[in-house]
Amino acid sequence: MALTAKDPNSNYRVARTIPFELRQHCAIYFEEKLYSQALNLLINILTSGTAAHAPAYVPAPQLLALATTILVHPSTTTRAKSKEEQEAASLALQLLRLTLHLVGPVSAKFDVAFEFTHFAQSRHGGRRRGEDSASNGSTHDVDEIPLNLTLSKAGSLWSRAEDFWQAVGWAFNCSVLYPKRWERWQIWLEFMCYAIEDDWEQRENAADAQQATAQPVTPSKRRDRALKESLLLKYLMAGSAGLGRNRRVLRAVFANGSATSLSEFREVFNNELKDLPKESKKVNTKKRAEVNIDEDEYGDYLSDDEDPSEGQEENSERSRPKRPRLGTRATKPTEDESSDKLVSDIYSNGGVATYGGFKSLALRKRLLILLVQASTAVPKAFMPLSDLYHLFVENIRHLPLPIFQAFVSPTALPWSSADAHSTLCEILLWRIRESSGPQSQESLLNQKKLEECFLPYAANNSTAVDNAKMSILLESLIFLLAQHDGLRNTAELREAVSTGNERRLDKAEAEIRRNKNSRKMETIERSWLIESADRLLYLVHDILPKED
Repeated sequence: MALTAKDPNSNYRVARTIPFELRQHCAIYFEEKLYSQALNLLINILTSGTAAHAPAYVPAPQLLALATTILVHPSTTTRAKSKEEQEAASLALQLLRLTLHLVGPVSAKFDVAFEFTHFAQSRHGGRRRGEDSASNGSTHDVDEIPLNLTLSKAGSLWSRAEDFWQAVGWAFNCSVLYPKRWERWQIWLEFMCYAIEDDWEQRENAADAQQATAQPVTPSKRRDRALKESLLLKYLMAGSAGLGRNRRVLRAVFANGSATSLSEFREVFNNELKDLPKESKKVNTKKRAEVNIDEDEYGDYLSDDEDPSEGQEENSERSRPKRPRLGTRATKPTEDESSDKLVSDIYSNGGVATYGGFKSLALRKRLLILLVQASTAVPKAFMPLSDLYHLFVENIRHLPLPIFQAFVSPTALPWSSADAHSTLCEILLWRIRESSGPQSQESLLNQKKLEECFLPYAANNSTAVDNAKMSILLESLIFLLAQHDGLRNTAELREAVSTGNERRLDKAEAEIRRNKNSRKMETIERSWLIESADRLLYLVHDILPKED
């Protein structure tokens, strides 16, 4: 479906291809590793013309793909040897944001630029689609041919990562274990979320606008076809289909730096965690010499102080760690053992740091919301919404209390809609609540269902943590119902809240008395339960106006 024509209701400018001469200048800058000059030129070209109706000259897909790699690659971020290289990462982000804002993801061909080619290269001897076309004499995909540069070929983010979800999983592992790398991956992931969201919205709006036109296909089929071209569906449908693929997507979103997460979502770039040598930090702190290509003056860009890891990216196969000889004893802990110890230390301190902090949690929730949108719009292509929520429950059910509360509380990290939020909380409650409680035939949540099926009951086991989680879920549902005028402060509601608070506290205290070994931890979790019970009473006694 063509979306490049100017929509009178769209805020985007018409996209135009950069003239050949300027593209050649940019390519030369990049191939000579004059990243800042190339990116500055692209930004000036893109922003030329101030009128809203003026066309925007958009960088070709391979240039946008390269800019995204520069944004996160170690050689231009954590291992940058000069201010010039550090500036390149900032300029790359500026270019990407301007492209998204001025032209939009569809006209800028983000679906081509942000295509992962890790497995395609293996199948085609290391060639990308554009290179195959060029070798056959075709110029149709000339804008997709990678530049003659390591960061555009084997060292590219789109080549190094298996797919979007491997990069997501590694980014969230970094949020827990490697704060320096998380600083860069967070920026990349935030931009990708904006791009995916805008791409989805633009395709949805275009499909809705075309429903009135006479077409041989039904509107629903036309809408599905449009959405299947979106970045989100392409990333979700990559690889093998089925429950295994969908579970891997959720494991990436909930990656927490454990040995299991690190083994599945490993570092994207070679030696990514390696620090810059101290002598390099001292030598190259000054700005590079002036560059003038016309006069063959290249400053120190052609010096021999290149990052050795860039050349290693040419090898598509990662080097495997050497196996110890039989009979020898390891003197150092393995990477998995070290990461598990670090994660254990983080968990012992508690708090949202166990999953990378609030910024990490906010990005995780944004990705979950995108999954809900895909499952709601095209369940046949992805998975039914009910199955998706059950995968949510599998991953959220056993999270530590601070993380659990951040995911289910409407005040901590709001969901996109009250329906999605209440559905998640209700499914979690059915899993946690004791089995003696009654069932309900009501498909939607209402006050009667809340009073009869959830509020007066405790968790299905006697631990303080599960009872605290159940109380936190009830808080969320009461808040959501009250916020949407679905709750009345009646005597039945107050009685159900009081009964449930007492029941959950009694059950937790009995378990604490029985289990002396975990008394300290249970006491902390009991404080969570007491605080949640107090908030429930406050909500129904002091916030809601009484009606009797």
